[in-house]
Amino acid sequence: MRVLLTGATGAAGLGVLRTLLADDSVNHVTYLGRRVLPSWVVLPGTTSSSNASPTHPKLTTIEHKDFLTYPSSLQDTIAEHDACIWALGISTVGMTEEKYTEITVGYFDAFLAVLKEKGVGTPEKPFRIVFVSGQGADSKEKSSVLFARVKGRAENNLLKAVEESGGRLKATIMRPAYFFPSKEHPQDAQNQRGLSMRIADKILGRPFSVIYPSGAITVEQIGQFATEAARGRWDDGPIYENTEMKKLLKSLST
Repeated sequence: MRVLLTGATGAAGLGVLRTLLADDSVNHVTYLGRRVLPSWVVLPGTTSSSNASPTHPKLTTIEHKDFLTYPSSLQDTIAEHDACIWALGISTVGMTEEKYTEITVGYFDAFLAVLKEKGVGTPEKPFRIVFVSGQGADSKEKSSVLFARVKGRAENNLLKAVEESGGRLKATIMRPAYFFPSKEHPQDAQNQRGLSMRIADKILGRPFSVIYPSGAITVEQIGQFATEAARGRWDDGPIYENTEMKKLLKSLST
């Protein structure tokens, strides 16, 4: 399985990347990002480097600055994959509605347009799109919360693209709840979170995990669920809330 991944520098996306690279059934991962992986990132089977972007035998990195346009050569590369896990995202803090909508909906719509243009996938072997959304996304797009209504719009645009694809595309929409950088890689939090968020993670992390487990999920669990979705395991959705994702993952180990 060849998987395309966006958003790999974020907490969720990096969790997905590590899971994909460690999975023997994944032949290759293409990271499509606005910047290369920073040197502090540690990938499976590697160690951190002080001044170089990390590499892995199964990983290709494509630096793509403008997610609103795709040159023909990049479109051809996208079409060579079996699935895409779209983990690209950004906080609404300090963002205007116009800019947040461009990044959350506009970037994704441009990618979906490429899939349509290239005729990616077949009814017999559909191209699978795994969209990492978030708990609280509003499918009706009516919420007063910017994140909720804009994520809901992106989800709806994906479902419309799938419906119009004639079976060529399949979608899985993940709505994870509270998550924080990997505890297995302490350097992640230092680089992915500001001081206030790191404090919040320490205060909320354990209570959420112990007292309110349905309100939290680890980035490792996000990575595992997304990888299984790209493989086609979760085709009954298409929308999976946090509690259901954790329940399905638990069933894999029983």
